[in-house]
Amino acid sequence: MVESFKMKTWIELIIKRLDTPTDAASVVVLRIVFGLLMFWEMVSYYYNGWIRELYARPQFHFQYEWFQWVKPLPEEAMYILFASLAILSLMISLGLFYRISTLLFFLGYSYIFLVERATYNNHYYLICLLSLMLILAPLHRSWSLDVLRGNVKHTDSLPVLWLFIFRLHMGIVYFYGGIAKFDHDWLNGLTTRKLFGDANRGTILEPLMQYEYTPLFYAWSGMLFDLLIPFLLLWKPTRNIAFLSAVLFHTNNNFVFDIGVFPMLALMLSLIYYDAGFPRRIVPNKIKKWVSGEYRKRLLEQNQAVSALHSQTQPLILAFLGIYILIQLLVPFRHLTYPGWTSWHEEGHFFAWRMMLHQKTGRITFYVNHPVTGEQRYAEPKDYLNFLQLKKIIKPVELLQFVHYLDSLVQSNAGFDPIITAKFEVSINGREFRDMVDPNLDLSEIPKFAPNYLWVTPFDER
Repeated sequence: MVESFKMKTWIELIIKRLDTPTDAASVVVLRIVFGLLMFWEMVSYYYNGWIRELYARPQFHFQYEWFQWVKPLPEEAMYILFASLAILSLMISLGLFYRISTLLFFLGYSYIFLVERATYNNHYYLICLLSLMLILAPLHRSWSLDVLRGNVKHTDSLPVLWLFIFRLHMGIVYFYGGIAKFDHDWLNGLTTRKLFGDANRGTILEPLMQYEYTPLFYAWSGMLFDLLIPFLLLWKPTRNIAFLSAVLFHTNNNFVFDIGVFPMLALMLSLIYYDAGFPRRIVPNKIKKWVSGEYRKRLLEQNQAVSALHSQTQPLILAFLGIYILIQLLVPFRHLTYPGWTSWHEEGHFFAWRMMLHQKTGRITFYVNHPVTGEQRYAEPKDYLNFLQLKKIIKPVELLQFVHYLDSLVQSNAGFDPIITAKFEVSINGREFRDMVDPNLDLSEIPKFAPNYLWVTPFDER
């Protein structure tokens, strides 16, 4: 009875702490910048021609096991979808019809994420998670068009819960990325030698990669950065130097690697480790007074009171967030339950913040054999896949899905069930090529989503 009372007291204290009002300025800036970055992201798909190349033109798409039902829309509809997401991004930034805008953006962006597995990137996954949190977070209650049009009342503060939630997301990305780097190839510099050697080829930094210590410096400094940066940002005495380190780190990554909006997104999320009211201190006083005066004048014209507090967060939302956080903390460790080297067979590699841990080069030939006559044909992946899919086919899940696609084509067009084998050699982190699958194995007989470690040739040298 006493223990039950103590537990109830602790829960009440935690809820009360999470509901403590804090300045809304920081998370409002997050809403604005997130919306602008997503607008830039959507426009870049138009500019680079990726909508047609990645989603509309391919006849075959790599899939996620639990989302095989997600299918691409017709080309015109895909263009409309991306245009709609660009408009929704601006609406989120402005706080206009915020609840419906965030919901529709989350659904639309998640659809794009799920329809083609070959486009998987950790920061795309992060955007899906952040857009889900934006639906729940009442970030339109301050400095938004929803306030100015009288849909919601303005408040200068929000529960600290929402600041905590967004800090937690970036903290998980950093810290789990650091944990993942406790890998033999990363610690001895094999991964970074290959990774940065390829990325810096032809640049002024290429000569630096010839030195033995350079890959080791990148490896250990990168690992320590990821592990320590969330805590250094939280601690006020080290916060400024930690953020400067983050600026240098992400700026370097932006120029060395093609990773889209992630550097800016990461810096935005790193900024919210500062005190909640920091945006008010960095805006020049004259600008701040003028903007604040005009904004609040319109509130007075609508007879809107400025509230200092926000109503208590609903228990249902807190329960959902508790389960959600637990999942985010546990899922990245699932690879530990599988035998073998994760970087080789890649089972448990996705959705775990395992970033840049391996560089693979593949040589692959598919053999399509008639089961009765033994007649053999070759299948060229480039005849069926786009440029991005061709890069990803050296991953076991994608390889197996392509084999099943070939199998279905032969059965529908030639009328027999073929035996499909592959000479599939992979070099990981600059090593010599070795077979990833048994060249005599009929890959079409393996279930499409069979765990990789069950059929991929084990990597014995560690």
